[in-house]
Amino acid sequence: MNLVETHPQQQLSSVSTALVESPKRQGGMDCPLCGAIGASDFLLAPDRFHMRTEAYRLVRCSKCTCVWQPEPPSPQQMGAHYTEDYHNAIMRAGESHTGMRWKLQHELIAKFNKSGKILDVGCSSGAFLGTMDKSKWELYGTELSPETAEIARMSTGAQIFTGEASDAPYRSECFDVITSFDLLEHVYDPRAFLMKVWEWLRPGGIYCLNLPNIDSWEARLFGSYWYGLEMPRHLTHFSPASLSHVMKSLGFEQAVVVTPPVTYVERSANYLASAFWSKLGLHPVSQAEAKEDGLVWKAIRRVLRMTLIEPFGLMASRSLAGGSIMAVFRKPVPVRPRTR
Repeated sequence: MNLVETHPQQQLSSVSTALVESPKRQGGMDCPLCGAIGASDFLLAPDRFHMRTEAYRLVRCSKCTCVWQPEPPSPQQMGAHYTEDYHNAIMRAGESHTGMRWKLQHELIAKFNKSGKILDVGCSSGAFLGTMDKSKWELYGTELSPETAEIARMSTGAQIFTGEASDAPYRSECFDVITSFDLLEHVYDPRAFLMKVWEWLRPGGIYCLNLPNIDSWEARLFGSYWYGLEMPRHLTHFSPASLSHVMKSLGFEQAVVVTPPVTYVERSANYLASAFWSKLGLHPVSQAEAKEDGLVWKAIRRVLRMTLIEPFGLMASRSLAGGSIMAVFRKPVPVRPRTR
């Protein structure tokens, strides 16, 4: 059965991996998740990845705890923040240590589905899809960049839609599993995106996602220097509470919400170090331009990870305060009335 409508795929020139911008979003103080009116100031932070100085404002909803940018760059302006350096960093992260990188995602999905049709929204070069067993799964993905989408097609054999996820012409209730990894925080209208996920999922199907945790210990420790902020590319910042709130409001059943022992401490510390050296009049290299570390520094970092960073990440994970959230939500199967 063909999962898509018969009109051609649309290729868009926008760089953002987001839905079309919501009219409320620009200058909007209504919560993008629960719609509550009004919010309190949270913090200001610049684009530290590129070492730029313009500060962006974050506010927080008092009802569901969602944190968001009330005045983000427009989708047209956002392209300047999705540089080639940024895309290369994303692809390297997805393609390195592939087996371990996707181990938890595979384990969670396998608890609910062993085979079927799977859609990875924002699939990049296909690193995750390429780890799925093709004898059990029909592979689909969406990717905004035509060049990256072609890499995904060639490397995985998946059917990749090129363009905005909101324009993908998939039929209702056609997927058993939908995934989006490090994507929801980039979306201008996350609620509208999640409604699309609901539409595409079959009853009993699952949505598996991960994203940074704004209520993590490290986010509170580093403040505006926390790597997970990724300003201004990350438009909405989730906690386990705000994610669960919006998913339940849309009708999803919560299956799993955990904070794995993943941490952004090293990169956050690099941001702090760069700010320190800049104040001394030096010119540190941005993380966008950073080269591979030498052997000595790699050895030092390994010791620091084993003695400090990994134990910290493990403790935070057990307290539901780890640096990232991994979650699975199920679309319930309608209950049929009993017949006499």
